[in-house]
Amino acid sequence: MLTVLDAPLNPSTVIDTPVPARTGRHGALHMTFARHGSRTALVHSYWRPPLQIMRTIEDEAGVRCVYLLSPTGGIVQGDDYDVKIAVERGAHALLTTQAATKVFRMPDRPATQRTVIEVQPGAVFEYVPDAQILFAQSDLRQEFEITVHPGGLLILHDIVMPGRLARGEVLEFTNFESRIVARDEDGLLLYDAMRCRPDQGNGLDLGLLEDHPCWGSWYLLGDLSAWDIDAVAFCTQHQETFTRPGAFGSISPLARNGIAVRMLAQRLSPIYAAFEDLRAAVRNDHLHRPTTALRK
Repeated sequence: MLTVLDAPLNPSTVIDTPVPARTGRHGALHMTFARHGSRTALVHSYWRPPLQIMRTIEDEAGVRCVYLLSPTGGIVQGDDYDVKIAVERGAHALLTTQAATKVFRMPDRPATQRTVIEVQPGAVFEYVPDAQILFAQSDLRQEFEITVHPGGLLILHDIVMPGRLARGEVLEFTNFESRIVARDEDGLLLYDAMRCRPDQGNGLDLGLLEDHPCWGSWYLLGDLSAWDIDAVAFCTQHQETFTRPGAFGSISPLARNGIAVRMLAQRLSPIYAAFEDLRAAVRNDHLHRPTTALRK
């Protein structure tokens, strides 16, 4: 139908365009790894963009590796990610990302990600993504729900760069929330929650980030004794891992069946290097598997 206007539009007139009730997409990634003979296979996989995985590869140690892609270039406002990973008895799998994850500007609503990980008896899972880069005005809220069964072992990385540091963008995101809850058959292993709002104070001050804007956490969770890991001895042995230029950190045993690491740095590279050294120590000394460089 053709509509004829009686008069020309006034250029100063503001035409309100309704904002969609929802932006962003509901991404999903569901995977199950199982032991087939002497090898681990990805026996079930389902993904829906903006989450996508490449064809799995087996590294030199026989570990089944999966690379998570971001075909949309990063996380945008309104994105809602649902990740479920099961590693069945005796399997050994690794999930990483192709590169750092960009978390874009979110002026109207946050993005959320929920990750559920279950490690069955005798299984090993390495969750080692690259950092999340929190752009100005981004708002990301993530949570992990982890279950480790007897004889199981989990390595978990959580690394954040709070802005595009090379552009001088530091701590300009709106909000970052993270919650990690890990359990075994005897109950709670780890409850680690944080909320960072840069507008509520200078996070670089003494006693907070102390001019070291990048942060990372590394966890080793599960039945440590089944893998001949003495938590106290491991922490003592690797305390010097964090003595690196422009970085500092600490490593501590949990009350039971776990080790936790905190690290601050002026850039990402010392965190990556320290966490990779710890992962190599677990693989080489306790899993008796060689460590191979991740293909990036």
